[in-house]
Amino acid sequence: MSVRRQARGEERRREILHATLALIERGGVEAVTHRAVGEASGVPLGSVTYYFPTKDQLLREALECWVSEEVSRLSSVAEAIEREQLSPEEGAARWSELLRGNDPHQIAQFDLYLQAARDPSLRDAAAEAFAAYERVAGAALRAAGLSPEDAERVAALFVALADGLGLRRLAAPGAGPAAGEALFELFEALGASRG
Repeated sequence: MSVRRQARGEERRREILHATLALIERGGVEAVTHRAVGEASGVPLGSVTYYFPTKDQLLREALECWVSEEVSRLSSVAEAIEREQLSPEEGAARWSELLRGNDPHQIAQFDLYLQAARDPSLRDAAAEAFAAYERVAGAALRAAGLSPEDAERVAALFVALADGLGLRRLAAPGAGPAAGEALFELFEALGASRG
């Protein structure tokens, strides 16, 4: 297969996967059919089924695509936080920027997490996403002055809080605390517990 043809095939796969995420965003996992994905992506139905013979494979690879892109983005954020040695205020602000991001697939992210609870084939990709968020949280917590051990211990709880705030923001906009304020309060509380 020529390099050009292979690149076109990869581009088509990405188009299909991003269309799948957009369908999940609008209508949930139930909205995903090969025909709907073909229409949403502009890719012929035969090509959609060629690349993704089953709906399960389509869902798994859509989550893996999102995770791959998110891991890349989060890794660069974690590296920047470590390099810049941010204050607690700056670390909380940087983390809340991640939550406020205008990721068009955030609803799809939560929907696919729930689907992973039902479908074991999605669990590795979901775990990889959580681990990437925990790496960024750990970097922000270390930058805020926590020891590496404390940052690692608290990172998963920090991510759980952030996910809860993100889900709450999506489900009930305006309800509950603002992400930045809540996260800064957590940074302060963690700092006070060290002192």
